[in-house]
Amino acid sequence: MSLSEEMIKEARPYLVASEKHPFVQGIITGKLTPAQLRYYDEQDIAFEYNEVAVISALINNSTTTDQALLFQKRLSLQLTMLRDWLKREPNDMTHDWASLKQIKIQPINQLYRQHMVGTIATNGVLQILPSFAAGEWLYIELGKYMQNQARVNDEPFHSFLTLANQDFLGPDGFIERFFNIIDQEAKTASPQEQNQAKDTFLKSCLLEWYFWDAAYKQTTWDDWRTVAPEGQDQPNL
Repeated sequence: MSLSEEMIKEARPYLVASEKHPFVQGIITGKLTPAQLRYYDEQDIAFEYNEVAVISALINNSTTTDQALLFQKRLSLQLTMLRDWLKREPNDMTHDWASLKQIKIQPINQLYRQHMVGTIATNGVLQILPSFAAGEWLYIELGKYMQNQARVNDEPFHSFLTLANQDFLGPDGFIERFFNIIDQEAKTASPQEQNQAKDTFLKSCLLEWYFWDAAYKQTTWDDWRTVAPEGQDQPNL
């Protein structure tokens, strides 16, 4: 079994958990509040902005020209997506690059962002790529799951988690090529390095679930600040 196959096999429970999460189910039924959707939208666009640095690090640490070209193509798509996303935002939300950098980052989003950026210091594709590829894989799989659900036609729910961009799908799609790179890099890596890469992938999948949960509960730093002095076991996750 290849390293990417091990990653996918061990990540399946996190995918199933995401499918069952009330936020994802709320997308299917259209039963999410405007506040929940706004929280997700605002935090997710800031998260996507953070990924620009991760993809740039993949370009810088590529071990082949083909890798660099693939990551460059993915970076171009990321920037285009962010530009178009900003144009669609409501009047009272972020609309420009400078304002995007000023979005208040809530707890789980910050943990996830730091988890991904923390891999950049390894200067290795095998360690950086899994932190990013996990979210790509999970969203693609959720898109496949959504295709088999009787979901509402109302927007913004109907366009949520769709497989609109074909660049991600098929044997030549981004995710398959990312997994191929992981497996290629793993051939010259130690068992410890391979396990670290797998752990990184699984942690990203876990944090994806917590991202849904934070949006559903609209968890903020104020929630955490309220809980900590009271000596409770855990914040409102």
